[in-house]
Amino acid sequence: MAAKIRVVMKSFTSQSNKISGLMPYTKKVGLPESRALFTVLRSPHIDKKSREQFSMHVKKQFVEQKAEMHELHKKLFWLKRLRIPGAQYEVQIFFKTRLDKGSLKSLVA
Repeated sequence: MAAKIRVVMKSFTSQSNKISGLMPYTKKVGLPESRALFTVLRSPHIDKKSREQFSMHVKKQFVEQKAEMHELHKKLFWLKRLRIPGAQYEVQIFFKTRLDKGSLKSLVA
């Protein structure tokens, strides 16, 4: 039985250089970048036409790696110790199991 370890990373800067040394044999997928644009008056009392704009770009990347049961403990220990400065990351673990037909019929009936 194999497990999929997914790491979703969000940061304000590009993560391509940060992910290169993370995990070997990983599948990297770039997610869409979200952008927020803020417009602020420069002076609250006069010059209403004078405005300033600020933007915030959040870049996301999705990293997936497969792990067998015997190596899962070592990879989880490594992920707990992972430090990525300037990035927020979320770890998701998925298991895929197979049921035999007899137990599947007993569950349905």
